[in-house]
Amino acid sequence: MKKKVLRIVLNIVLGFAALFAFNAVGGNWGLGIGLNAVNACVVGVLGVCGFALILILQTLST
Repeated sequence: MKKKVLRIVLNIVLGFAALFAFNAVGGNWGLGIGLNAVNACVVGVLGVCGFALILILQTLST
C-alpha cells in the first residue's frame, strides 16, 4: 500500500515537471497549460493521454 501511494506521488511530481517543461517550450508558440495540482494529478495518473485531454479541453474552451 505504501509503495502505491509513493508511486502515485512520484507520478504527480513528474506530471508537474512535464507541465512545467511544456510551458517553457510551448510558450514560444503561444501554448501553455496551467500549473496546478489538478492538472499535475491528471497528467501524473493518466500520462500522455491525460496531457492530451487537458490540451484538447483547453483548446475547446477558448
